[in-house]
Amino acid sequence: MCLAILKIPCKIALCALSVLVLSATNANAYQNILGINAYSLISQKKWEIDSMRVGEYEIIIPNDIENAYLVFNGSSVSGIAGCNNFFASFQIAGGGKMIVVEGGGVTKKACDSMQAERIEAIFIKNFIGKFMVQGNDEYIELLGESGFSIRLFPSITLEP
Repeated sequence: MCLAILKIPCKIALCALSVLVLSATNANAYQNILGINAYSLISQKKWEIDSMRVGEYEIIIPNDIENAYLVFNGSSVSGIAGCNNFFASFQIAGGGKMIVVEGGGVTKKACDSMQAERIEAIFIKNFIGKFMVQGNDEYIELLGESGFSIRLFPSITLEP
């Protein structure tokens, strides 16, 4: 008998202990097991938006559009994709291989340029639904079911 007081055999007690240890594993450890995945978004927190793709069209975010970024914190995502603040909730799904972004909101201030306004409109319209997460040490891509994808790279700034 392993736990004589509770009359639990050793194999069952060890199995239960393993489940507790695995469930207590943090996002970084889970990320190390699976490689780049949805938990990578949370561990880095702030991601600069490099580009977006809608079907066959790629939109590179120009350097003069400042603060094009996303912050993943818990179950919320926020940031700026043009000139307004964006916010939504998301869930990790598919064993960490995908995220599901739910409808969110955006502030309504006027952008300084038409280019920033167009980029923001494309982002807001398409950044909803299921996204597969893939990438490497340099960037992460979120590949949407609708053909929309977004490439992110880790931010080097300290503030969100």
